Amino acid sequence: MTTTKTTIDLRPLLAKDAEVAAEIFVDAVMNGTTNHYSEEERRAWAGPRPDPERWRDRIGGSVGLMAERNGVPVGLMTLVAPDHIDLAFVRPSAAGSGVGTALLESLTMIARASGATKLTADVSKAARPFFERNGFELVREQSVVRRGVALMNYVMRKPL
Repeated sequence: MTTTKTTIDLRPLLAKDAEVAAEIFVDAVMNGTTNHYSEEERRAWAGPRPDPERWRDRIGGSVGLMAERNGVPVGLMTLVAPDHIDLAFVRPSAAGSGVGTALLESLTMIARASGATKLTADVSKAARPFFERNGFELVREQSVVRRGVALMNYVMRKPL
């Protein structure tokens, strides 16, 4: 019997990754949060169609990492201002496989090296357990409006 070990490779998230980053985002929102948000909420969050230019701008204004398995992008995470986790999305097919943890651990090291003393993140209902397992604490619940629909999420914080 042979076993195959699938490794997670991390690389810098680049502006040229905008389209695949948007695809991961839509997949994560539409298919990975079905137990936490209604279809109306997920459609409002994901939007009608991702704008590649907006994604390029968002990626360009952050330090980001892309996670790949066997050369296929499966997750991304970004750090802005130098202690806020902004984008944090993993394809549902890769959820629970260590992708999110690898991304978060690497960005935590980058934040520490930049002098950050804490990390903050605004996280979805679906992502809250992941962030709690990784040392984040709830600061407050908040409601954000996307395309006229109110979505519940959480402000979380982790001391470094």
